[in-house]
Amino acid sequence: MSEADSKRAFYRQGSWMVVATFVSGLLMFAVHIFGGWMSREEYGLFVTLLQILNLMMIPALGLQTVFAQRTAAAIEPGQRHDLAKSTRKILLLCLYVWLAIVGAVLLNQAAVLDSLKIDQPTAMHVTLLLGLPQLALPVLLGILQGRQNFAWLGGAAIANGAGRFAAVGVIVALLGGEAAGATTGVLIGLTTACLLAGWHGRQTWLGQAVADRGRFEAKAWLGRIVPLTLGLGAGQFMLSADMIAARAILPPADSGPYGAAGMIGRGLVAFTAPLAAVMFPKLVREAAGAKSSVLGQAFLGTALLGVFAGIGCTLAAWLLPGLIDAFPALAAKKKVVTEITPLIPYFIWGMLPLALGNVFVAALMAKEQYRAVPWLVGIALLYGLTLAWLANAVEPPSAQAIILTLGGFNLLFLGAAAALARRYAATPTGR
Repeated sequence: MSEADSKRAFYRQGSWMVVATFVSGLLMFAVHIFGGWMSREEYGLFVTLLQILNLMMIPALGLQTVFAQRTAAAIEPGQRHDLAKSTRKILLLCLYVWLAIVGAVLLNQAAVLDSLKIDQPTAMHVTLLLGLPQLALPVLLGILQGRQNFAWLGGAAIANGAGRFAAVGVIVALLGGEAAGATTGVLIGLTTACLLAGWHGRQTWLGQAVADRGRFEAKAWLGRIVPLTLGLGAGQFMLSADMIAARAILPPADSGPYGAAGMIGRGLVAFTAPLAAVMFPKLVREAAGAKSSVLGQAFLGTALLGVFAGIGCTLAAWLLPGLIDAFPALAAKKKVVTEITPLIPYFIWGMLPLALGNVFVAALMAKEQYRAVPWLVGIALLYGLTLAWLANAVEPPSAQAIILTLGGFNLLFLGAAAALARRYAATPTGR
């Protein structure tokens, strides 16, 4: 394929993934409209549980990347047989990890409920159930990504968003559910995405009739999964940890507006992620040390999308309070809207460096530059310690102070990821 054809294919696939992610993200964001049917405290809890779910996903983050790598590289029949057997083994391991997480949380249930200010444990129990499809989905999506089946990779994302929106709408708006009902809707959407992704990637792990001839080399898989999990998990921690800290620091009623504004900032990261997803298998299949413009294309596209989205959200946040009286449907929620909109610019521009940093992290992981991982994990740990210090400060910080802390560490994360990607660019492998 010529360079011109490669560029056209990249932008065609990237455009579809942007559209699919935008539609999915829009539907997932639209779920928060139903927060108006919940109390402020319950809505804040719902958003917090969503971020806990993101953190529960960290053990499986390396799986999507590894499966994208292995699936992209599985060309010979023997490699495909190995992949089929390994997929089955890893899915079984996901089940064991999920059971361990459930057991650990249930053994410490009282402390967890107290720290998150949860009165009824039902919502937490549903969140624990969510952990199983959340752990399995990266495996199934990684197979689709590695096969460059972006049509159904995007389709699974849309199904997740559509299923979540419809289920939460029925349970919360029609049946009067609160945080527990909303998390049940999330479970329905996530399970739908798992079934769809599993079905369209079934040839890889169910369609290999001679998969028993394959080998599962646990040491080799762990050698890839562990550094990838730590490297990608650092970014996931940066994305989600502030909401959990805010729930512990702020009054329960204030966690609702904080969570609503935070979802817009986190949505920016999700909205700009598809170009990195398209870039990943292309970098895996390149010859070691080959010059490529894919990383530059992905970074430029992500930056443009992020800046335009950031400007749009910032303008909307500034203009909405002045226009709210013209919309009767919003006028009743004027107090809540005026509490949310001042936080949106902080979140949008605080999250943009993370979105850009994730492009470099994806490139590092695609090229197996695992020497970068300790630096990324170190920044995430320092950020976590800073949040813990803020949570135990004599004078509790404001919502703006929490977000500025997030933005500062995300900027540090971007700088480190860019420097590491540049430093190791000419090195074929970084194990």
